[in-house]
Amino acid sequence: MGPLPACSSARWPPPPPDPHAAHAAAVKSGALGTSPDVRAANAVMCAYLRAGRLADARDVFDRMPARDAASYSALISGHARLAGGSGPATAAAAELLGRMRLVDGLLPTEYTFVGLLTACARRGNPRLGTQVHALAAKSGHASSLLVANALLGMYVKCGRFGDAMRAFDGMDRRDVSSWNAVLAGLVELGRHEEAFELFGEMRTSGNVRADRFTLSALLTAAGEGFGQPQGEAVHALSLKSGLETDLSVGNALIGFYAEHGASVEDVVSVFQRMLVKDVISWTGLLNGYMEFGLVDMALDVFEQMPQRNFVTYNAVLTGFCQNKEGVRVTFAKKAGQRGLGLFRQMVEDGLEISDVTVTGVLNACAIAADRKASEQVHAFVIKCGCVSSPWIDAALIDMCIKCGRSGDAHLLFEQWQHEESFHIAWNSLLLASVRDVCGSLGFAEPGKQMHSFAAKSGLLCARGVGNAIISMYGKCGELKDAVSFFEGMTCRDSVSWNAMITAHLLLHQGDEILKIWSEMERLMVRPDSITFLLAISACSHTSSDSTEKCRELFLSMPSTYGIEPAMEHYAAFVYVLGCWGHFDEAEQLIGGMPLKPGALVWRSLLDSCSKHSNMAVRRRAMKRLLALEPQDPSTYVLTSNLLSESARWHSSENTRLEMREKGMRKIPARSWTFHGNMVHSFFARDRAHPQSRDIYAGLDVLIVECIKAGYEPDTTFVLHDVEEYQKRHFLMYHSVKLASMYGLLMAGPGQIVRVVKNIRMCGDCHSFLEHASAATGKVISVPVCTSSGACLTRAIGEVAIGQAFPEPSRFTGLGRWMNGSWQRDNQSEDNAEANQNCQPQDNLLDQLCNLS
Repeated sequence: MGPLPACSSARWPPPPPDPHAAHAAAVKSGALGTSPDVRAANAVMCAYLRAGRLADARDVFDRMPARDAASYSALISGHARLAGGSGPATAAAAELLGRMRLVDGLLPTEYTFVGLLTACARRGNPRLGTQVHALAAKSGHASSLLVANALLGMYVKCGRFGDAMRAFDGMDRRDVSSWNAVLAGLVELGRHEEAFELFGEMRTSGNVRADRFTLSALLTAAGEGFGQPQGEAVHALSLKSGLETDLSVGNALIGFYAEHGASVEDVVSVFQRMLVKDVISWTGLLNGYMEFGLVDMALDVFEQMPQRNFVTYNAVLTGFCQNKEGVRVTFAKKAGQRGLGLFRQMVEDGLEISDVTVTGVLNACAIAADRKASEQVHAFVIKCGCVSSPWIDAALIDMCIKCGRSGDAHLLFEQWQHEESFHIAWNSLLLASVRDVCGSLGFAEPGKQMHSFAAKSGLLCARGVGNAIISMYGKCGELKDAVSFFEGMTCRDSVSWNAMITAHLLLHQGDEILKIWSEMERLMVRPDSITFLLAISACSHTSSDSTEKCRELFLSMPSTYGIEPAMEHYAAFVYVLGCWGHFDEAEQLIGGMPLKPGALVWRSLLDSCSKHSNMAVRRRAMKRLLALEPQDPSTYVLTSNLLSESARWHSSENTRLEMREKGMRKIPARSWTFHGNMVHSFFARDRAHPQSRDIYAGLDVLIVECIKAGYEPDTTFVLHDVEEYQKRHFLMYHSVKLASMYGLLMAGPGQIVRVVKNIRMCGDCHSFLEHASAATGKVISVPVCTSSGACLTRAIGEVAIGQAFPEPSRFTGLGRWMNGSWQRDNQSEDNAEANQNCQPQDNLLDQLCNLS
């Protein structure tokens, strides 16, 4: 997409003339002397009101020896407009009406009633508005079209839509403002279908034509309720009526296409055709780029904007939070840090800090998972005196949970002040508990309990809670429950669909995922960058070669949906090509990337080689990784394993020796199971568990039974130059075997043994657990990736929401798990990540080049 062309900004009207000059001229001419001209005094007062100087206008009014109805009507309207409908302003307007009738003996006109009703609407005072309505009816002014329209607006804005409809139905005559008032009320209430039905009645009435306010309301209804078809029909009507270039219609079209457009080009096209643009137009364009994941282009728009306000900054801040997995904002933590940086700039520039700003920065802090920053932002929120609201307090709870401040989160929950919105607090806790605890640990039972609690508490209608429950069931391998809940959801968003796709991807059900993709296309659900990431990844788990479908998906991203592929999408496509043996095309794709290929892409190519044992490609990918990540200690593990597989034991041992000399500590493989409301964790050859004697005794017996049933220990998974009996000993006591044995000892009749592992389970453990399951008659579920996926579930990071398993460290990209591996860089049971404060030796590259 090319650079945004230069274009004109809004040409604001020149400021009104100085009212003081007009006032002085009137005094000098004698119009305000001993025999003042009421019309001249009214003109001076109105000049002050047009300039926004309410106090000066009131001073002129109070000095007038004689006033007429126009004097009162003008000042009442001024109070309604300039004081924003505040309590004192509404009281002042009512006081002026009483003074008009009782002191000066004047009858209110239709303009008087319009001013009063406007003040009631802005203040949200239906009680006074009803009294004004009664007075207008008594005086015969209720039949006036101006007064009737003001009554409609007052009732709609005060939340009395039933009264508004009764007033509308009783009108003898209606104009476009009458219809617009009711349309706006229906849209505000979310009754979008009725809004379009009312618009149909308006058109059939024959004497009213839609104006810019009509089209803006309809576009809002289409965006919130119907989607693209109805919105495009309204767009066509705007073209036919010549209103497309109108400022308010253009802004509404930008907002609609940002939400429902087929691509970002729809947004840019409307923006470029607008003759006049204001800050709302530019902010809408920026938001459009953010909605389509084009963060860098949104920032370019931000830099080009002729003027900005706090709403603009809020759009960027919200966009960072939305695109924590987006283009170039590769990792969630980076997105959060950018959001915090933008908030700091807002504070330094002295911009208004709204509730939206505070909620945005709290979400950014939660995404960054920075405890110290969260404490600073929390202190700022308290210090600046932000008014407590349900959304701010819920965001504070969420931030504290995700930043490791569970005590503060509990305290905030205990101090919750919004009784009418107590469900919002529960939503925050449920989201954290279901998604971050139950789902990440891989145990469904606590999640089912939270599901039941949410149902009893009436919280399942919250879409965020529903999405978290789908993700939890999927990560726990409970696909039937995930599908059942998804099908029962009345309202779904892209996160819902992504969570459903992820649940199938956990079980390697690529064909089912492509069916879900077809269903999304049929329902015209717009995919986002995460949806494409998942769908492309699914092509490596189909029953037959699906590279053609993968290629189609990848190419449709920019051409059909306006989503530029990010590094993760290229990495996913490369892995699919490698999985199906298309290594030449994979390397051509890497060579033709518009971005510089990162380590993620080369690691994906390297991982795909394991299925086809392509040593030549593997060496080239490994060399690139070493060049790109010279300070990454995982390169030692990669090199050591590659050397071991080539039987270059001496070189492999030297690499391990370098790791020890650099003080790099390995994080060993770890498996855990859940029993008695406790997590029981195991390392390889671990004897720290209180029941380790029973576990080892039971495992020795089980191994013998499995060998009798045909299990044969596969020592090729032990990448050490030791004797065969030692290799067999290493294999027998891997962490997943110990955890599974404990689960078998504790499981009751019919219970499933659930074990979670932090890195990839080796093929030998997979084979052993298959035989153990058959020998014991128990289902053993291990949420880790396996090569075959038979009888075992699989768990990966939750891409739709950006979470990950607690072991190992934070999820850092699709390429790390596309080969079905939690382990980083092909670590074995005895290899793990190490301290990154080290520099690898240059001879690592030399050793790799010497591999035959």
